Amino acid sequence: MFAALATGTLGAAVGTIVGQRRRAALDRRIAALHGLRGSADAAQTSVGDITLRRTAKRRSLRGLLERALGIDGPLVDTGGGACWIAAALAVAAAAAALWVTAVFAGLPLPLGLLAAGAAALGAARWRFTWAQRRTVARLLDQLPDAVGLVVRAIRSGIPVAESMRALADSMPAPTGPEFRRVADEVAVGVDLEAALWRLAERSGLPEYRFFVVAVVLQRETGGDLAETLGQLADVIRKRRALRQRGYALSAEARTSVWVLAALPFVAMGSLYVLSPAYVMRLFTTPDGKMLLGLAAFSLGLGLLTMQAMIRKILA
Repeated sequence: MFAALATGTLGAAVGTIVGQRRRAALDRRIAALHGLRGSADAAQTSVGDITLRRTAKRRSLRGLLERALGIDGPLVDTGGGACWIAAALAVAAAAAALWVTAVFAGLPLPLGLLAAGAAALGAARWRFTWAQRRTVARLLDQLPDAVGLVVRAIRSGIPVAESMRALADSMPAPTGPEFRRVADEVAVGVDLEAALWRLAERSGLPEYRFFVVAVVLQRETGGDLAETLGQLADVIRKRRALRQRGYALSAEARTSVWVLAALPFVAMGSLYVLSPAYVMRLFTTPDGKMLLGLAAFSLGLGLLTMQAMIRKILA
């Protein structure tokens, strides 16, 4: 009951934040439709202004809660399905943590509630973070094709701003919706440079910054933009191939992580088959429960450390 109450509070907080984010996005679009047509200064939004607003948001209470849940990023999917999955994971994690701490280990109920809340928060954060990483990876995989489409459009005589609309209609998600947002901003009066810098800021990928820099420099200095973007697409493909090669070379290390994680369970299962009473002492005696908890903590810490090392190498 306490786990359900804690998780319900967490779910209500997530729902409130998601609703506020949607209302804020709608208000911004309405304001853009009414105000940006008559104000060129309002259309010139720099990356520094975006960063300052995001920093102020992070310092607020709502910003802290969003950061704790991992939904402060602009590419996080907070739709109905994603929130339901995160809520289900939070309920399962909270119930498991409460049972382990309060029932199995016999710890005081306040500690059990604290563990349940931390487990629910961690599960929800993991779900949203995983979804954001998947979106960023898809953006990077689709970028060379998107740049190639812009190159073909420019060579056909289509302006850069119109090529963004064609790209948005041709590319799948998440690249298509992101460039459609750029095209919509340009349609209501936002400068193309500012809209592209917003796209680069949202993605957080250096490849998108390369793309924006190439477009901006060619607009200011002139030259063959199609040739420059074609070379950029080749560079991005090579960078992606290098990352994929590193991912393939690290397959042995990633497999070793799961093998090492499975070894304690295989060893315990084998010992249980040979001598059930010997293994059950870990679950029935206070000293056994303490040793089992320390082993689980050490295993989890080791897995997180190895995953962090592998992710840092592949970054």
